[in-house]
Amino acid sequence: MENVLFKYFEQRHKEAKENMMKENNFGPVITISRQAGCEATKIARILTDRLNAHTGDERWSFIDKEILEKSAKELRLSKHKIESFYQGNETSKFIDMFISFSKDHVNDLKIKNTVKEILTSFCQQGNIVLVGRAGAAILQGKPNVLNIRLTAPFYWRIETIMKNRQWSMEKAEEWAIDTDDMRHKLFYYFLEKQPRNLDYLFDATLNRQYFNAHNTVDLILEMARKKNLNI
Repeated sequence: MENVLFKYFEQRHKEAKENMMKENNFGPVITISRQAGCEATKIARILTDRLNAHTGDERWSFIDKEILEKSAKELRLSKHKIESFYQGNETSKFIDMFISFSKDHVNDLKIKNTVKEILTSFCQQGNIVLVGRAGAAILQGKPNVLNIRLTAPFYWRIETIMKNRQWSMEKAEEWAIDTDDMRHKLFYYFLEKQPRNLDYLFDATLNRQYFNAHNTVDLILEMARKKNLNI
């Protein structure tokens, strides 16, 4: 009996050490959360280029749609259906829709867990700039991660959306309100607890009204260095 217990605890100790090594080797990762109209994708691309210019190679990658593609492949679903998950379908409708399309009876919990595993796996390798996908919620507590939030006054964002997408003000307002609501709900969906607000997830929040894209990247890089990310 004692020998069995010894082997059990020895195995647990070995697994704990392996998990600690994985944690210590995590990242570096920079996540960018944003309100609609803050041009996060543009900033992420500039940031990735700047990081690669600094390292002198192409080790840094900006990922977004790759999460959808790999999740869809893993679950044998189309990217469109994984995108529907991110767009915040009501749970009952969501389950019904995916069961009707999947021979494996995929439900929302399986999709949630698969997305978390794939996103974490991508970021485990490091040198990742991740936009959206509730990255700050999924990666909370991970070492070597900088979580940035981009925000701006509503009508500054509406003007940016109108300019970039050539939309009317009415269409831009409707899209911004719906998108902000969807992204907000997605964060809570991936959190185990339901906090009153999400501020604690982010290392810094930047107001885009006062910083252009290149200034924003400068600030993110400086914060990454101050947080001792290996960049």
